[in-house]
Amino acid sequence: MGIINVTPDSFYSRSRVLNIPKAIEQAFRFIDEGADIIDVGGESTRPGSKPVTVDEEIKRVIPVIEGIRAKSEIPLSVDTYKPEVAEKAIEAGVNIVNDISGLRFVEGLADLVARKKCYIILMHIRGKPENMQKYATYQDVMGEVKSELQWSIDRARKAGIEDEKIIVDPGIGFAKNPYHNLLIIKNLASIKELGYPVLIGLSRKSFLGHITGLEAEERLIPTVAANAISLYNGADIIRVHDVREAVLTVKVVHSICSCS
Repeated sequence: MGIINVTPDSFYSRSRVLNIPKAIEQAFRFIDEGADIIDVGGESTRPGSKPVTVDEEIKRVIPVIEGIRAKSEIPLSVDTYKPEVAEKAIEAGVNIVNDISGLRFVEGLADLVARKKCYIILMHIRGKPENMQKYATYQDVMGEVKSELQWSIDRARKAGIEDEKIIVDPGIGFAKNPYHNLLIIKNLASIKELGYPVLIGLSRKSFLGHITGLEAEERLIPTVAANAISLYNGADIIRVHDVREAVLTVKVVHSICSCS
């Protein structure tokens, strides 16, 4: 899954593309490099970030989605928790709603996704991006993340979202400290026990800087290493800023895992 951030303030500066033609161009570069999914977002959710208005988010993402869909049938994802944004994105050709809130922030998103028969990614988070790190306190990291993801799954199913349309994301970096992130990656098999495909989004995140001392712009190699281990431990989708390197990572890991 290649990340298109139509924002001025995402944590990784090189991923910010507010110019719509350039964002569309980047999407097609990702497609050429082998991306399977393009994820378009118009609101930064880095720690401490503030939300943008519905109108601003729509203004940022819809022209990009329309521009991609006009020339490609690739699966498209919109990174939003707002039903109004999701509905416009689905009308523009999106297949997946990537909800960082796990259906916790606002009402109406689950019903919309069920009605439109789209896929949904349910991410684990506590609090909201502007305050989530103060909730990074766990007695049992894996047990609590898994239980709270189950709450999101139950809510999705109750709204009528089909099991085969649900993907889960343990929320690396969202209400997690560096140790929590490492523990989740090491124990992804526990998340797989929920019975749904698992997405992992760790590309260039701060826990990799905590380990290596590198800034986001220098965290490609740590990202590749962590993605390789995540794939080996059961991740089905990796959400990345660097598609070419991610595709190579997937090829190597799958080749190793397919040996008998």
